[in-house]
Amino acid sequence: MLSLALDDIHPHDVAQVLDQHAVCVRPGHHCAKPLMKVLGVGATARASFYVYNDEDDVLALADALADALDFFSL
Repeated sequence: MLSLALDDIHPHDVAQVLDQHAVCVRPGHHCAKPLMKVLGVGATARASFYVYNDEDDVLALADALADALDFFSL
């Protein structure tokens, strides 16, 4: 599992851009709101991996994240 907080980009916006690249993440506080409060994070985008994921899935996530950062850059 990988929990992501990208600069000042809201996790729901990150999830929408990643969805356009066929990469699925879950945005929100993931039933960990007390921890998020302590960490000073309102929400994150969570990517989960399992035995059926392979290197191509990881590369797709990395490419989609790079595109999200480019999309939201000023």
